[in-house]
Amino acid sequence: MIFVAKNLKANSVNLLMNDYAAGLPSPLSFIGLADVLARELGLKPWSARIIPILHAVHVSKGRKKPEMLPKSGKFSPIEIVEGITGSAEVSLIIDLPGFDDETQLAEALIGKRIAGGLIATTNITVRQVTADGSAFSGLRRGYAMVRPDDHRRQGASRGDLESLQQIASTLYPAEKGEGFGWIVPASVGYRLIEDPDTVPARQGTRSETIPHVFAEPLVGIAELLSVRNTRLRNASTEYLNDLFWGWVPNDDLITGHSAYFIL
Repeated sequence: MIFVAKNLKANSVNLLMNDYAAGLPSPLSFIGLADVLARELGLKPWSARIIPILHAVHVSKGRKKPEMLPKSGKFSPIEIVEGITGSAEVSLIIDLPGFDDETQLAEALIGKRIAGGLIATTNITVRQVTADGSAFSGLRRGYAMVRPDDHRRQGASRGDLESLQQIASTLYPAEKGEGFGWIVPASVGYRLIEDPDTVPARQGTRSETIPHVFAEPLVGIAELLSVRNTRLRNASTEYLNDLFWGWVPNDDLITGHSAYFIL
């Protein structure tokens, strides 16, 4: 069994995924939300998985005000604001192994954040559903953000020109097969540039037990599939299970899905 949380609205959502992709909330941010829920509910950290369904995303106009400090008798900005924020309406399919309380999950979602944006919905509806394509029944129109089926679109780049060009060349294919969705660049993980076992201790980190490690972002491709697409509505338990985003460590890589590989 899995859970569906329907029609959540969040404001001031960060739509800047990483250095290479922007315009939608990052799929990795939804994994972060799932992990926060798992920890609050007393479940195993890093075990939660999630499929975000985007109903609407609106980009905010204008820029945020930079922080100011007095300097030479006048106030001057001390930072350059580079960001894209907006509002988002989403539903979530959540896998929380070992958990089965709809009411408790609904309560835990109140006041949480999606990509930094506070969930404004207070009357949250959560229901348990069967882990197959029927999970998408009853959802309003929207697009599930998932990893692409096509192996050629599962490559990820850490920023070198050649691999970025390979990804860009797959965004607009000459032919679209049956059940094809919208493909978009997306943040799909990180490559560690330090060894967690030998990295020096740093002050001001968020955790006393988890080391602070510098990493570089990975960009890949995500696919937006309509909740009415037959690939989703007719999904078997096995197929749906493979669509969930969740942290996958692999040597110096941490990706949001096991399908992604470095070009």
